[in-house]
Amino acid sequence: MSEATIADAQYPVGIDWDGILVDDPEHPDDIVRRVREVLEVIYKGRADAIEKEACEALGVKKLRDYFRKPGKGGFWDDHVKRYSKSRRKAPIYWLLQSSKRNYALWVYYHRFDKDMLFKSLLNYVEPKIQREENRLSELRAQKSSVGDSGSEAKKTDREIEKQEDLLTELRGFEDKLRKVADLHLVPDLNDGVVLNIAPLHELVPWKEAKKYWSELLAGKFEWSTIGKQLREKGLVGK
Repeated sequence: MSEATIADAQYPVGIDWDGILVDDPEHPDDIVRRVREVLEVIYKGRADAIEKEACEALGVKKLRDYFRKPGKGGFWDDHVKRYSKSRRKAPIYWLLQSSKRNYALWVYYHRFDKDMLFKSLLNYVEPKIQREENRLSELRAQKSSVGDSGSEAKKTDREIEKQEDLLTELRGFEDKLRKVADLHLVPDLNDGVVLNIAPLHELVPWKEAKKYWSELLAGKFEWSTIGKQLREKGLVGK
């Protein structure tokens, strides 16, 4: 029996050993679902009331709003501030978010390795897209059955349009994540958070990531493992 299996058996809540949680209400590894599991363990029958109090204290209507909001008043911004001191910025939970914030992955820095982005695609993003494509197919079949006129047809048209927009958003997220995964960079935690998160700048709502990516491509941080890899791949100076 593995250490993870033993720990799972002894611990009162589920543990995501891959270091990945997702902002997806339908997924068992949904971040809000995980938080609620903890509240249930700690507060038992008062969990719902405690969640409501927490939302009021945080100034949000729903707990998911707190995790989805990348700016002031959201978890990401709070976390970055708590893990920043002087010139050192080192958030250990990374928010990788789609363009309209309808989908996201939360990645734990200390589990970040060369396979994590591919695991994210295979275990989270690709199945999500498949589910939403199936849902779109069902809506289109429903549209065929109700015809082109009437209130039901108009409602279905709106649902189809919304679903198509969501799929466009998800595919954009997938493309950006795959672009980074296909670089096959091997993370070195000794390089520090800002250099390791830099390649993901298109998905991370943090200007520091973009700043350090530009500096890496300009040839700075030659001492770093990621800097050496980018030079070997011929990306420095591009």
